[in-house]
Amino acid sequence: MIRSFLLTALRNLKKNRLYAAINIGGLAIGIACCLVIFVIVSYETSFDDYHSKASRIYRVNLNQQTGVGQQFNGCNYSPLTDAIRSEVTGLEQVTGVYCLQRYQFSKDNNLFEDQYAFFADPHYFDVFDGTWLSGDKATALTLPNSVVVTDSFARKFLGGSNKALGTTFVLENKLTLTVNGIVATPPTNTDHRYSILISYSSLGNFMPDIVDNWEKVGAGATYVVFNRDTRKDRIDAQLNQLIQKHLSKDIADKTAFYLMALNDNHDRNYDYTSFTYDFPVPVMIILSIIAGLVAFIACINFVNLATAQSLKRAKEVGVRKTMGSSRFQLVVQYLSEAFVITGLAAVTGMILSKFGIDALNRIYGKNYLRFEVLVEPLSLLLIAGFLLVITLLAGFYPAFVLSGYKPVLALKSQNYKNSSNGLSIRRTLVISQFIGAQILIIVTMIMTNQVNAFKERPMDYDPKSIVLIPALHGNDTGQYEKLRHELQNVPGILNYSFGNVGNEMGEFFTREQQKQSGIISYADTAYIHTFRMRLLAGKNLSYSTGGPNQQVLVNESLVKSLGLASPAAAIGMTYTLKGQLVTIVGVVKDSFTQPMSNRVDPITILNIPEKFSSLALSISKKDVSKTLGGIEKAWKNAYPTYLCKYQFMDDSINQSYGEYNMIFSILRLASFLAIFIGCLGLYGLVSFMAIQRTKEIGIRKVFGATVTSVVMIFTKESVILIVIAFLIAAPLAHFLGIAMLMELPERVTPGIGIFITGLLVSLLVCMLTVGYRSYQAAIQNPVESLRIED
Repeated sequence: MIRSFLLTALRNLKKNRLYAAINIGGLAIGIACCLVIFVIVSYETSFDDYHSKASRIYRVNLNQQTGVGQQFNGCNYSPLTDAIRSEVTGLEQVTGVYCLQRYQFSKDNNLFEDQYAFFADPHYFDVFDGTWLSGDKATALTLPNSVVVTDSFARKFLGGSNKALGTTFVLENKLTLTVNGIVATPPTNTDHRYSILISYSSLGNFMPDIVDNWEKVGAGATYVVFNRDTRKDRIDAQLNQLIQKHLSKDIADKTAFYLMALNDNHDRNYDYTSFTYDFPVPVMIILSIIAGLVAFIACINFVNLATAQSLKRAKEVGVRKTMGSSRFQLVVQYLSEAFVITGLAAVTGMILSKFGIDALNRIYGKNYLRFEVLVEPLSLLLIAGFLLVITLLAGFYPAFVLSGYKPVLALKSQNYKNSSNGLSIRRTLVISQFIGAQILIIVTMIMTNQVNAFKERPMDYDPKSIVLIPALHGNDTGQYEKLRHELQNVPGILNYSFGNVGNEMGEFFTREQQKQSGIISYADTAYIHTFRMRLLAGKNLSYSTGGPNQQVLVNESLVKSLGLASPAAAIGMTYTLKGQLVTIVGVVKDSFTQPMSNRVDPITILNIPEKFSSLALSISKKDVSKTLGGIEKAWKNAYPTYLCKYQFMDDSINQSYGEYNMIFSILRLASFLAIFIGCLGLYGLVSFMAIQRTKEIGIRKVFGATVTSVVMIFTKESVILIVIAFLIAAPLAHFLGIAMLMELPERVTPGIGIFITGLLVSLLVCMLTVGYRSYQAAIQNPVESLRIED
């Protein structure tokens, strides 16, 4: 019997190819969207789960109170690891790392660059799992200037794993490292994507100002492994004692350590710095809602199209019932058809999701996401759930309707007496579809409006014409002056400035001796010209700065923080910055300091060449490639042992929007898919209505009705459905859009134009879809329409 049902289902699908294609396509799109988002969320929630001790590993985070609020840091003081190891009880193991997110090295007179070099102590592999391929695990990270490389690093740079042991290379022209071990490349779903591990004892020679420094926080982190019976509050109390013992009273009073579980470092780490990137839980919830909406719309589309075919199969139902088929058999028959469609849609959806995942990897320049749906038990369970749930939810109602026709009426091609209720249900389903679609459209526009408001803030400079070189690698032999001299001969450079692109936070005291925090920048005299900063009062920094009374430039916000009436009143004033007295010689106009905020921090600019670590160049938009080539040549003459790595300012700004860029991409695609699937649902409803009102259309045309007037009959009702859907969707979309932006310090209130645009988009698509189908019904010969039996 089941075989018979399936064969009949396949014949009906073959007979109604357009119906089958639309239904399979709509469901496949919904399934593909869910699978892609499932892969993304599964990947992002799996970070560092593979470590055998993951449930007992915690990172010691740093919380510090400053004048502008609470500051959170995933990194910590370098000596903290040894202090915890010797003074805190209840721990199985402790390890510390220091990360170089990008690094350069030389081997055999060749220069290379790679990502994620970790200085790691000998206990690293007692905390984190790793597959050791060769070398002595016990001693490889104990010897000074020793390095453990991954097999991928060995293949890429050292001629392969069989040749890597014993080879040497020079890190950043500072450390000559010897390879004493090879490990397997760690999975991509980890915060420790190291390519090399350097013995921690080498850090002192590489960054001497970090080691044993309880006042400066670098890029290091401390991890602890709890004993199985250790309580978190017990460790918290001991960490508090370390604060009081090792930090100065001034720092200790505003400092706290926070233990964060390793599994939370990636998806619940939004406020803390991370070695790779963060993917907050709210983002995962948003993506899951998007997937749910698209799948919901696809299911409703299935129901609409299936029931729209009901009248075409009325005679089939009558014949089957006359020949003795029970209603149960008819329900099973049509559920079988739903199962076949869902199965074909699931296969098509998996193929589409494979292309979708590959496209995401290409767009974001990464190859992290893997299509492993057929080998992951959870993925197979998800697909099985799709088949069952969609078959029942999307197939039961059409099966129930079709099997309920009375044989006598069905053989006359008449619907059963409750047809008006059926049509009302279908109208309700179309409204539900467009509620979901319009929510996605409006939310997308709210978020786009928010980010555009930040991206389009007025700037005194053009970020597309600013080239940043973020790493200058020191000035040991006067490279700054050499580079400055070489750049003077490069055509196309309008201005350039040495400074420090990585702004640091510092404390200063107002005239009332109130402590506040602000940004400290280091820059030369060309800084304000390169970035076209407006000098409101005073003068620019001079070359002859220094001494006990450092000259500084400040912005308007700092002037206000000092309680001064105007920029002019600030000239010549002194204040204490990080324990040193400084004198204001100039005030510049405020500029935004946060990528996703309208906040302007107080800024102090000092001219201290020893602090310079970056270079910004303002270039002409004419013959950009020639100018960039000249910059690279000038760099090579000044820094022959370093690669020239640069990026444009607008790319740097775009990167600061992080996960929002990905959300926008998925939201835009989901909105398009929702509208597309919604149009299929509308097509189904209009098809159903056209069949229901075939004779009415014929009579109207006999009495002189035009094609346009017939089209308007259908269009008017569809427009009403869209407007009803909009009235329900608008407040829901407003709430969801604001919720998605909740973590931003300042939000742009969505204007009414966003909602009107969302409605107009839906109406336009609706009218095109309905107009096409109703036109087909309107041009039908009225003679043929009036021949239909009652």
